Amino acid sequence: MSIDHLTSRDEREAVASLAAAFAAYPLFPQLCPDARRQPRVIAGFCRLLFRISVRAGGVFATADRSAVACALPPGSEWPSEWAYVRSGALPLLWQLGFRNGYWFAQLGPAFDAARRKHLRDRPHWYLHLLGVRPEMQGKGLSRAVMQPIFAAADKNHVPVYLETLPEANVAIYRKMGFDLLGRSELPGGLPNWEMVREPLGNSN
Repeated sequence: MSIDHLTSRDEREAVASLAAAFAAYPLFPQLCPDARRQPRVIAGFCRLLFRISVRAGGVFATADRSAVACALPPGSEWPSEWAYVRSGALPLLWQLGFRNGYWFAQLGPAFDAARRKHLRDRPHWYLHLLGVRPEMQGKGLSRAVMQPIFAAADKNHVPVYLETLPEANVAIYRKMGFDLLGRSELPGGLPNWEMVREPLGNSN
């Protein structure tokens, strides 16, 4: 299967697929209780992480853009606050309003704390988003779109790290070679499952 390395020119199609994939993600009802505004917020969230990842050269997708992986490679895995600002954090915070925007701003440090606890200063790939359009799920596209990241991680002997909120995703990622590191609680009480894929020992 052909997997493309995306650029900023692919933003519209990639964000549309990611937003469709994350339409029912448990983060968003708490982040934006108004169901009418949720699609806009979800798209803004996906656009933010796409832009950060694409600037680091870490976005891959199927040829039809139905599956998209956004990741940060070693050396870029800890983006600065300025990186978030220039990628669209402020418009997203404005959409959320003061209360929900303040809660959203607390999530980043909570994710970072869990990641530092497990990986400390180890270079790694950080998987920001992995999404497949609902009508295309169950066809092995998640694994396919992750192959360039896995290959690069194995070549450079570094792990791939991710977190996920739904417990059901843990089994899915285990089938892709990830191991569960732990579970923490995010601000607001949401669960955070932290996972890692260690580089394969027989990489060249």
